[in-house]
Amino acid sequence: MKLILCAAFIWINVCCILHAEEITAEYKQGIYYLNASFIVEASPESVVAALTDYENISQLHPSIIESEILETTSSRISARIRTVVKDCAIFFCKKITRVENITQSGFESLDAEVVPFLSDLRSGHTSWKFVGVDNHTEVTYQATMQPKFWIPPLIRSHTVTKKFKKRISEIVQRLQMLAPSYSVQ
Repeated sequence: MKLILCAAFIWINVCCILHAEEITAEYKQGIYYLNASFIVEASPESVVAALTDYENISQLHPSIIESEILETTSSRISARIRTVVKDCAIFFCKKITRVENITQSGFESLDAEVVPFLSDLRSGHTSWKFVGVDNHTEVTYQATMQPKFWIPPLIRSHTVTKKFKKRISEIVQRLQMLAPSYSVQ
């Protein structure tokens, strides 16, 4: 029985990883650039619902230790969200507070802009685009981030960008598993 369960989990992880078509992470002149495109076997409405479930966002992002809605409109189309991420790369561990203004455009896109004076980032922008095709959603993710804090040169580019790629891959896997459970009326 354990062998069957292990095989099933491995198959699920392989299928989820295969849904990630492209993931890139680069570091240039103090700014991180992250890009991903992938497919989620769920409707755009369900994918957006999973991504905007701010109280439970840690289910998607394994490093988020706190999340809080600071402000929201009655339609939840725009919100100010505060998250705290804790992560390590080799010997360098950091807890990062990020406050973002998030704007939702129907089920086609989500955009988040970092509020620098409330965050541990000088700047940052995240853009999610969603295209429904048959019974799945094609997702495009682009983000930039410029930390306020110093990162040792030894781990700044290669190790951190490798970590970002791993995190994005984990988010894709978790989104693939969680989004179908978000039934949107």
